[in-house]
Amino acid sequence: MAKEPPTINHFIGQDQVKQRFRVALEAAWNDGTRLPHMLMVGPPGCGKTTLAHLAAREMAASIHERIGQDLMWQGALNGLLAEADDKDIVFIDEIHQMGTMCQTLLYKAMEEQKLFVDGRGPGEKTLTLPTNDFCLIAATTNEYALLPPLRDRFKVILPFSFYNATDLARITAQHAQMLGTSVDAAVATAIASRSRGVPRLAIRLLESCHRYARAKGADQVTSAHFDATVTLDGIDSLGLGPDEQRYLKLLADHQGQPVRLFTVEAALGVHQRTIQVVIEPFMIRAGLIERAQQGRQITVSGLRHLGLIDEAESSVV
Repeated sequence: MAKEPPTINHFIGQDQVKQRFRVALEAAWNDGTRLPHMLMVGPPGCGKTTLAHLAAREMAASIHERIGQDLMWQGALNGLLAEADDKDIVFIDEIHQMGTMCQTLLYKAMEEQKLFVDGRGPGEKTLTLPTNDFCLIAATTNEYALLPPLRDRFKVILPFSFYNATDLARITAQHAQMLGTSVDAAVATAIASRSRGVPRLAIRLLESCHRYARAKGADQVTSAHFDATVTLDGIDSLGLGPDEQRYLKLLADHQGQPVRLFTVEAALGVHQRTIQVVIEPFMIRAGLIERAQQGRQITVSGLRHLGLIDEAESSVV
């Protein structure tokens, strides 16, 4: 069963990225060369890995894939690069997690098409071995963690952004077909509205709805299946899960006074790093909370989302 769009024409959203990718693809195809080295930057779950796999499919090339934390030593990096034939694609996800030495060796390999092998004993010299003319496609959520010389060697930088609800609804309907089911427009829109602008979350919620439908012996995902799924999973109208809802209510209980992070951690029983990296980013982006040096505070939008004030009250707060 297909899990990815078959061609770039089936890739929904990220229009500017898609247009620039098509230009690079068509130029390489017409010239009979490999794709230029590309760096894809943006939030997780927004299609970077999917586009890398589409690049390999469109170029009829093999793809050799690793995550950055697997490439912390020289042998691992050289082993990956040695696998690639001419015009093959080497895809490194979360490239910013690579070790500094391996980042240095990687940009040298990109520029000089050589692998560098350090000698192990006293007086041994560094060896250079030729490698094939590969295309490096890398993805990162933290562009500035890359060494500047490595970042500068990418010829194409593709900035990914969060999706709008219309594109998320289309992705939901497309993925439903890949699952061998279907959803009506109302269900696709409801899933999109709870997906925080991230296709991966829309697909995850769709698959949860599909599992519920199949548990009931149904072939199509209906509004009843959707309602039952979000109730079972504890997902509210903005896509906030149980921990996020408890967090928002905790801030509301402090009646506008800043709450320190260690207080939130103790009250929720959730590690503060999880709070900062997993729970807070969307809530800040959605304008539900504010994060300052004095602590965390709920906003008017957050109070309104909890139903603690109505539209008329919020206009004068």
